[in-house]
Amino acid sequence: MSKLYFDATQPLRWGPHPPVGIPRVESALIRQVLRRKDLNVVFFRIENGKGRILTATELRYLEALVERRIPYIEGFGNSSYWTRVQTVFRVLQASGGSAGRELDRVAAGYLAGRAERNGLHFGLAKLGIRICKLFLGIGADKGDSSFDPLAEPTAHCFLSNIGSHAVARHRSADVPANITAILHDTIPLDMPHLVHKGHAVSFARDFKWMQEWCDLLVCVSDYSARTASRSLDAEAGSGHQPEIAVNPLGSFLREGLDRPAEPVASLVGSSFAVYCSTIEIRKNHITLLRAWQRLMPLLGDRLPTLVLCGRWGWMVEEVEKFLADHPELAAKVSFLSGISDPQLAWLYKNARFGLFPSLAEGWGLGAAECLDFGLPVLVSDAPALAEATQGLMPVIPADDLDGWTAAIERAATDDEWLSSLRAEIAARYRPTSEAEFATRLLALMGVPTAPAVDGATFAPARLGRNGGEAAAALPAL
Repeated sequence: MSKLYFDATQPLRWGPHPPVGIPRVESALIRQVLRRKDLNVVFFRIENGKGRILTATELRYLEALVERRIPYIEGFGNSSYWTRVQTVFRVLQASGGSAGRELDRVAAGYLAGRAERNGLHFGLAKLGIRICKLFLGIGADKGDSSFDPLAEPTAHCFLSNIGSHAVARHRSADVPANITAILHDTIPLDMPHLVHKGHAVSFARDFKWMQEWCDLLVCVSDYSARTASRSLDAEAGSGHQPEIAVNPLGSFLREGLDRPAEPVASLVGSSFAVYCSTIEIRKNHITLLRAWQRLMPLLGDRLPTLVLCGRWGWMVEEVEKFLADHPELAAKVSFLSGISDPQLAWLYKNARFGLFPSLAEGWGLGAAECLDFGLPVLVSDAPALAEATQGLMPVIPADDLDGWTAAIERAATDDEWLSSLRAEIAARYRPTSEAEFATRLLALMGVPTAPAVDGATFAPARLGRNGGEAAAALPAL
């Protein structure tokens, strides 16, 4: 393979604020590919359904972004307003005005000093940011849109998650290039009741496009590979079928920290349990709230505070109503949003235990993050979570409130049990590094293996166009 084309749309749109979930994974991947000086790689972004090679300014911004050499926008109101204005301007200046709209929203919340994305101050800040971007973009190199790597039959291209979505939505032309994409899960196809209706519709369109034009779908777990194979088999008569491979995720938070853990002031000196996830129906926060409501009168001060770390998402009416009906929960439930990676690391280092009761997952990044910091975590029976925690942690059926209540009570009161779980993590848990994940993905794309990482070598295998046994996708490492 002479030249590799890598889609950097995800980190460029996300911008310099702490990445979570899929953006964290793809930022780590881009970082590792940029560090591979032996590769002949060209970075591009998706615009109007076409690939466009990054300009020199965009490439410098991308590298500074993933290596955290520019200020990150994090927290709400932790510094003076003028300092925040200077931070946002430096970010916009570094991007040449090309940063995506997600940055507009995050930066507006940062300037307005609020997590909620509404209100007069938020709206005015967002308008000011977009005007600033327009001025910074005047005279900037717009790039050469005449060359589209997706249209080149000899090109080997990696498409990001958001890049695949943008191409499926906006492109009508054929895609003769050899395309590899990561498929994190098929939950919107398998369990559409757990996602917003509009998301289910758009994901179905995206999946159909990937089936038609991708040559390789890299799944992040055996479970996601099995569900992807079933979905592809259901449409087997449609002609082209991509190959499926498995490249298990890590978590990458601990490895990517660029400064020491930073305490969350409101929790210093207290006992707490942590669940880091967007607040939405699929993540099953309601079960934790019901368990805490049961346990508060039984355990009193022995019950840790439940820390729910993440933005509010869709289909949260049941959670909102339960909180309104049980105001006493405010004494034992804390919501955090917009925290920095060092603060998140502090939560994992100082929590008594972690929680991950999700109804469905393609991997379960937050559960793996717990183990990276040596933190025991109670997980649901969503199959991918057992993979993410390597079969080491207690499993409770997602819909078993009695089971969750009992497990939480034990974790809150049984020091010996928690110590045994910590010892199990220390003895048997094997984290996956960014470099390992990137090396295996590149190997699946046909890129010669780089020098061994930590003494390991990688030779992942594809599963073929009919799925096969996902468990055989990668050798034991």
